[in-house]
Amino acid sequence: MKKLYSLIFMAVFCAGSIQADEQVTKVITIKHGNMVQIFHTINGVLQGSGVLASNDGEHVILRGNKDTVAGFEEMIKQLDVAPAVKKNIETTVYMIVASAQAGSATPMPTELDPVVKQLKSVFTYKAFRVLDSFVLRSRDGEQGDTNGFVPPLPDANVPANTKITYQFRYHRVTADGGDGGRVVRFDQLRLYIKMPIGDGRGGFSYLDAGIATDVDVPEGKKVVVGKTSAVEGSDGALILVISAKVVD
Repeated sequence: MKKLYSLIFMAVFCAGSIQADEQVTKVITIKHGNMVQIFHTINGVLQGSGVLASNDGEHVILRGNKDTVAGFEEMIKQLDVAPAVKKNIETTVYMIVASAQAGSATPMPTELDPVVKQLKSVFTYKAFRVLDSFVLRSRDGEQGDTNGFVPPLPDANVPANTKITYQFRYHRVTADGGDGGRVVRFDQLRLYIKMPIGDGRGGFSYLDAGIATDVDVPEGKKVVVGKTSAVEGSDGALILVISAKVVD
């Protein structure tokens, strides 16, 4: 960037000191960069240089003092680079229901064994089951969101055709670090839940709940993001677990 500013200064300086020198027209082909962005940048520093610039969508045409045009040509070469390819980041999300009651054992995916062991060491939960899981992919620096629904937990007060609905989203995901040491950061990660609650008289309403946080996830590791008691009452919780990795 310092080199680019030096080129801008030299182009303008030459314009003020050698206006009487040879006048030339130079056609520069844009091979890699974004024409609109390049031309916008050039136009921002043309004033007072004595150089006129135009473009046809593929080329920038410069007219003016030979040395000044050469300075702007070098500047365009510095700008004419392909944009960096954004990484794809794949996020795996698990919504786990934890209960204080042992109940009937529900098989858990083996990849969640370390998570369940960790939860049992911290809380008094005795039973776990996956309410839902999914994979969401987006590009580095971009947002992501998805939504879905699952059948409600067993409840005689809630009609069988009702659903638990949810929305999962994050404002931005970024990956920092190299192979073997990358950390994936989620800014403004949110899980919104609408849970049907029976009133005991044949009716029901929806309880809104959720989890909201920023979180750093070491690549390939499963991280407990947070929990809410809305799904399972005060004796249980809905626990959000995510993992993330950079993919080609």
